[in-house]
Amino acid sequence: MNNLIRLGFSLMMLFTFLGCSNVEEETSKSISNSNIITESNNREKPPSINLKIGENEIKTYRGTYSWSYFDKSTGQVVTVEADHAPPNEMVNIEQGVRVNLAETIKLDFEKEPTQYEIRVWDNNNVIATYNTFEEIKEKGKYIVEIVGTWEGSTATYVTALDIQY
Repeated sequence: MNNLIRLGFSLMMLFTFLGCSNVEEETSKSISNSNIITESNNREKPPSINLKIGENEIKTYRGTYSWSYFDKSTGQVVTVEADHAPPNEMVNIEQGVRVNLAETIKLDFEKEPTQYEIRVWDNNNVIATYNTFEEIKEKGKYIVEIVGTWEGSTATYVTALDIQY
């Protein structure tokens, strides 16, 4: 019986020690990450985007994102992981807005990302990836996914286009 009590006490001390060391490690990571995030991001959600091709204002839908921000009220960095249906389930490829990519294209982010890429989907898969809309070579009905990256955060935006030249 004494051995059982000693074993229980030893395990309790071990778990307490391990739990405390992880908390300290996570706290120091949060503090070092918060220095980066404090300067760059205090928004709780990814920025919105505006896409205009020629005279057409193109509606986009925010998809999956992983977003980190500094919460001033707690002094902590908060990371939100939001999953969403894949782009081919978010929009109907058959209802794509007819656009001419030879016209003026404006992609404005509420907060500029450090980088972004444009993925062109058929009904099921990514078929090409580009750095700008001007590079897109496909013609016809496609799903377009815009993937923005901000210091430690990413967000996707989706729309359906009927691409003409």
